[in-house]
Amino acid sequence: MEIARIVEEKTKIPAYPRSVLNVLAAISIADDIFWAARYSREALNLVIEIVKELEKRGFIEYDHGIRLTDKGKRFLEEVGYELNFKMCDRCRGRTVVFSEILSEDVIKEFMKIQRNRPEAIQQYDQGYVTPETTLARVAYMHYRGDLKGRDIIILGDDDLVSIAVGLTGLARRIAVIDIDERLTRFITKTADEYGLKIEVYTEDLRNPLPENLYKKFDTFQTDPLESIKGLRVFIGRGIATLKGERCSGYFYLTLMDASIDKWRELQKLLLTEFNVVITEIIPDFSEYINWGYMEKMHAWQILPEQLRKIPRDGWYVSTLFRIETLRGSRGLVERIPPEEDIYYDEELASA
Repeated sequence: MEIARIVEEKTKIPAYPRSVLNVLAAISIADDIFWAARYSREALNLVIEIVKELEKRGFIEYDHGIRLTDKGKRFLEEVGYELNFKMCDRCRGRTVVFSEILSEDVIKEFMKIQRNRPEAIQQYDQGYVTPETTLARVAYMHYRGDLKGRDIIILGDDDLVSIAVGLTGLARRIAVIDIDERLTRFITKTADEYGLKIEVYTEDLRNPLPENLYKKFDTFQTDPLESIKGLRVFIGRGIATLKGERCSGYFYLTLMDASIDKWRELQKLLLTEFNVVITEIIPDFSEYINWGYMEKMHAWQILPEQLRKIPRDGWYVSTLFRIETLRGSRGLVERIPPEEDIYYDEELASA
């Protein structure tokens, strides 16, 4: 399909005829481009350029949002292509119901604490998840035997997983590393107020970890940067903290900022460099709250002006990956040069 070729040349993001079909079908169930991107499961920068080409060719129109024209509807009918988005009302597709795993006191206190967290800032490509998502992450760890009696480390924690884990009282040891002093101060202050034993480190993960963190943990959690270099740093450092065989790691990856071609590159990295196995992949596990710098992000700048409207929360989602170490698994220990950019690539839309 010509549209796929044109947008790939423009964005440098791999595009396929199915990418175009996914966007058309998503627009049929969402009148907002951000939610259409979620339903299409295509990279947001790619979706925006596909939308521009579809509008030029009369398949869609901008009408207080975005919608299919009669031509677009006929085309989908002729090819017989359809997306059908449904979600479980109880678990929202996560396979766990956090309110049935975590106590009412933990849920209540975390909901109160998270209201006062520092705002997400563009400098560190931050954007935090809903509090329900954080609680679901902790509940899933408990379900998989990765919480109770375990030593847990969180690498980057604007989602406050360390606080939620601490409130359960189930982990044996909790450590958190973040580059943002605002967050590490907030976590330290909260831990002191609630009597939570959380070790807090303000570190840039491009630097080697403190020696007392290597090979000391059973479980790591991270919501990483989504360039390949960023993924390698966050996940590789996480693996380096694990004690040995059959330890676990959790990370989260979007399709908004990472095409499925990037997913393949990451999976190759996991198998060949780190020698770990993926045990679970749960789509759209994490839902995010709109961040305050949306109108400054790259995707906003390339949006058609008619579509520049702040969407409702929940359009930006990420998939849960759980990995385990086996014999021969290894993490990242070497220093990354400070001048090396681990934040940005051509697929990054949200920063």
